[in-house]
Amino acid sequence: MAIGADRGHYCTSCRDHGHDGVPAVPAARTPLDDDREAAWALDEMCEEERWLWRLVVEADRVVAAAPHPPHPDRLREAEQRYESASRAEQRIQERIGATEAALARPGSWLRPAHRSALSRHLREDRAAAVAAAVHKGRIEEIRNRLLAVAEAHTGYLSEHRDILAAGNNARAELDRIFDDLIDRYSRLREPPAWFRFGLGFPPAPGTQREWFSQARKALAERRRLALERPIW
Repeated sequence: MAIGADRGHYCTSCRDHGHDGVPAVPAARTPLDDDREAAWALDEMCEEERWLWRLVVEADRVVAAAPHPPHPDRLREAEQRYESASRAEQRIQERIGATEAALARPGSWLRPAHRSALSRHLREDRAAAVAAAVHKGRIEEIRNRLLAVAEAHTGYLSEHRDILAAGNNARAELDRIFDDLIDRYSRLREPPAWFRFGLGFPPAPGTQREWFSQARKALAERRRLALERPIW
């Protein structure tokens, strides 16, 4: 389920003013012309925002329930070890083939000492081939197990891609709401204490971008907490 771009906001805290990118953060408060829009009005959450939060929470639940994928470094190491073991086994098999071909030549019987040495190397290589096959099999088992977990993780996310896409769209829409709210809080004659002192408003010169990122994060945490633990 995707969130339509034409879906409008119809309450005070969800009015969309078309912010593009990172909105400008005032260096100092620019009071509103009137004082009708107080902090408590901005703190209220409309049904539009609640609906967006439900999509985000559902997407988070899906992600949390996904099979835990193996660490990329561990999977990459298993792949490298498997390739190395395969090459080692192939080299031994090539030596065995070359030795068998040499022993099959009629002229080998004319050089008994050389033939004896070839036979000894053949026995050693055949024993090494058994050990190499066992070693490769163990590595392959580990590799296949890690691949199975990774594929299960990918398959699970693919199965729930609609929910995850809706959650991502909802997050983007919530960010736009937060941008608008931060702008409105900053223009209040008396911003709330958590905004003025907790976030250190107004931000120091040259720190606006970092301040805004922290403000968006703090606002998201406050509103999600208010949604999960409402005060009646």
